[in-house]
Amino acid sequence: MKNFKTYVLLALGIFIAGCSEDDKATIVVQETVSSGAILRTLSATGALDMFDTASVLDFSIQEQDAEGGDLLDRVEITASFVDNNGTDSSVANAALATIAASEFGETEGLPSFEYSVTMAEVLSATGIALTDVLPGDQFVIDMELFLTDGRSFKNSDTTGNVSGGSFFSSPYQYTELVDDGIEFEIEDVNANEVSLTNPNMDYSVSITIDDGNDQALVETLNLYRAFVDRSIVDDVNASEPEALFATWNIADLDIADGVSTLDYVITLDDLYGPNLTFDDLGVNDEFQLRYEIVTVDGRVVTTDENDTEYYRPVFVTECIQLNADAPYPGEYTINHFDSYGDGWNGASIDVQIDGGDVVSYTLENGENGTSTFTVPEGATTLVISYTAGAWESEVTYTIQDPNLKTAASDGPFPAVGEITILVCE
Repeated sequence: MKNFKTYVLLALGIFIAGCSEDDKATIVVQETVSSGAILRTLSATGALDMFDTASVLDFSIQEQDAEGGDLLDRVEITASFVDNNGTDSSVANAALATIAASEFGETEGLPSFEYSVTMAEVLSATGIALTDVLPGDQFVIDMELFLTDGRSFKNSDTTGNVSGGSFFSSPYQYTELVDDGIEFEIEDVNANEVSLTNPNMDYSVSITIDDGNDQALVETLNLYRAFVDRSIVDDVNASEPEALFATWNIADLDIADGVSTLDYVITLDDLYGPNLTFDDLGVNDEFQLRYEIVTVDGRVVTTDENDTEYYRPVFVTECIQLNADAPYPGEYTINHFDSYGDGWNGASIDVQIDGGDVVSYTLENGENGTSTFTVPEGATTLVISYTAGAWESEVTYTIQDPNLKTAASDGPFPAVGEITILVCE
């Protein structure tokens, strides 16, 4: 019998060790639920459209407490508006609704309720006008559970396994990021750089706009230009502030299948402007081109950071490119850096040569490290990409070409996706 008991205990230990974190949390909460209560998210669907006051969020919520729901008193729902566009119009915890215990139904033997809220209702509660809502702003829906014994539970009372676990999914809080719903794309037709050593072509792009309504929601496309002088000579800074450069009535653009198209070319002389010439330029100088869309109701949709949707820089370079037509052969070196010193936490640089297997390189631990890969003679394609990890603010990298010159670098917050490799003479 002693041996039998030993085997049973071992089996029980293996079973518990094999549980996932959510399984463990489920067991713990079910055994100790008398210490609290939860609102479990059965479903949360929908979106808030910055152009549509009838757009709706739908929630299906279940309550659980130590008495199988008998401690339930009510759920209070509030809305907050987070202004991420600098107009300082944020609003916190505006009352939306109170769901009394008597209004709950039942799902799987526990109290449950369905709740829907429209953009119009959220705007009314927060006092925000629709025209003040811009892409990147957030609406936050909070639910607070009140029990008949006087206790209450909200988002700040939860742990990760309860708020985000697969069983409970009980965050008490739902954040809706406002998106403009406008598909805006800029495709480079030419290289769109100004080289001090190579022949240059005019700036040329193809722009497409699709608001899902044959552009009935948008009115004007503007282009702004600025110049940043990073090669100051004789203490003379030739930088120029941003100014309106061109404007288009979107209704006048060619449209097919609901998509408006603009093929746009700027001659280099026009790009330089009246105050600059080619001889004034130096390496790393930058022309900053920022596009913006003005909606029919007067809102401005834009971005102002590199590698974002509406922003395109034109850099002044000095390079005779050796990999313009094919990958440059030889050994490349990836220098990995992590400012915290605990490795890249899942981030990687991925390399594929001639369509073969993708090989991933990362920093397993520590502050820095190196990896190498070799491009063989005669290779026809080289694709290098960056995959994000958990702590992007810590990650930087450089890639050195076979001549030990920097061919690419990025970070912190490296851009995700394909990395442009520039091998210069």
